[in-house]
Amino acid sequence: EDALAAIEKLMAHQVVGQNLKFDLGLLYSHGIPEQIPYADTMIMAWLLDPGSKVGLDALAKKFFAYEMKPFKEMVKKGEDFSSVSIEEATFYAAEDAWMTYLLYGAIKKKMELASVEHLLTEAKNVEYPFINVLIRMERAGIKVSVERLQRLEKSLSSDLAKLTEEIYALAGTEFNIKSTQQLGVVLFQQIGLKGGKKTKTGYSTNEAVLQSLKGEHPIIEKILSYREYQKMLSTYVKPLLGLALKDKEHRIFTSFIQTGTATGRLSSRDPNLQNIPVRSALGRSVREAFVARDGYKLVSIDYSQIELRLLAHFSGDKALKEAFEQGLDIHMATAVKLFGEEEAAAKRNFAKSINFGLLYGMGSRKLSQELGISQSEARQIIENYFATFPTVKSFLEGIQERVKIDGYVETILGRRRIFDYENANQMMKAAFMRESVNTVFQGSAADLIKLSMLDIDSIIHEEALPARMLLQIHDELIFEIAEERVDEIAQRFAYTMAHIMPLEVPLECSVSIGESWGELK
Repeated sequence: EDALAAIEKLMAHQVVGQNLKFDLGLLYSHGIPEQIPYADTMIMAWLLDPGSKVGLDALAKKFFAYEMKPFKEMVKKGEDFSSVSIEEATFYAAEDAWMTYLLYGAIKKKMELASVEHLLTEAKNVEYPFINVLIRMERAGIKVSVERLQRLEKSLSSDLAKLTEEIYALAGTEFNIKSTQQLGVVLFQQIGLKGGKKTKTGYSTNEAVLQSLKGEHPIIEKILSYREYQKMLSTYVKPLLGLALKDKEHRIFTSFIQTGTATGRLSSRDPNLQNIPVRSALGRSVREAFVARDGYKLVSIDYSQIELRLLAHFSGDKALKEAFEQGLDIHMATAVKLFGEEEAAAKRNFAKSINFGLLYGMGSRKLSQELGISQSEARQIIENYFATFPTVKSFLEGIQERVKIDGYVETILGRRRIFDYENANQMMKAAFMRESVNTVFQGSAADLIKLSMLDIDSIIHEEALPARMLLQIHDELIFEIAEERVDEIAQRFAYTMAHIMPLEVPLECSVSIGESWGELK
């Protein structure tokens, strides 16, 4: 109680911290009132150089060549901070606070010298209030059906046992299927399959090698299935089940990392809920275990083709803008322009690969591999695309020129990503060309969804709506909304997202409502 009273006094001042999401989350759970921090040095350092390390130890070293006292040195294995002597604990805490204070001054000064004071405004208006949105989402968690996961665990385990027997029968011997060394010997020596590449540790049996051997022997399909089932079980089903059983309401709580990517996208860990597979039937069955609590529905609101809409907005390309303004299927419209009316329907997927590929700096070699065509055909398609959308070409080239001249690119909110082009080798320069284009679109999409999350969070709390924001998966938000108002509230949130910032083309969102995450489109 004395500690809380002392902390409450401190919190009445302008608070500067390092990774305040952690500290504030802890303080709120002890009844300290919510506030927007004055500054967070971790976020400031990330805005200054989003590709760099932003932990306190790394920043102390970088700015002051100072070595912080490592936590691991004080806390013995199997013990916690309460076992540390008062003298050591106070030194550690004071060192943290002192270094954070010094860093605030140093980073602010560096921002002013680099003429990026606008990033301090972006931090104040967007990043700092966003800390509280993330704390709320992390505390809400998402409910999991333990029964569904247990059923899945059982069926995967029995499928794996069956596959193991089938693989042994086809190999004519028992071996450790998980050992790439033993598997290599079975495939390339005992069965005698061609195309085995030997490395220092044995034959390579990675995904690409196995895919190239498909149809050569029935064991290959079985091994691919075995690996998929094994990954589902060990990476998703078992860990998620363990976490769900720890909570009396069977909710799982992730951590969102605001400074985890150079583009500005959020990342998620412990567990990572952004990478649960969606394309495979098995992945969907894992998603079906994430459910709404009683009386509620899960709702997904997804920006449709936001990065291509941003391309139309930034480039101002007439043909691209018209397609979006008329509400056309953009991939179909591209296919018509590239291949003509007759071939368009058959070539829609080609157009889709091109539309998205060019946003990520895909060249003719990669496109030819993806579409299964020759490199010269791929080159011709790219030339035709740029002839059809001429302003797109000059805009994308402009981004790359900016990297060469200025050494950075900016997102729609003015966040910068730094590229040390001058000191890069040829391979890095080529990577910078791709990453710079990617950052402008992916980073701007991240900005827009962040703004939407701030607005929606305010609406929920100002109006005490029966709704909670649970997850963000890049261009998509997942909510839990009371059943009796689900349609009305979902439409309102979608409207907020679609009108978050006036752009040259309309933003569109698709809404999907269901009992489980697996049901959502």
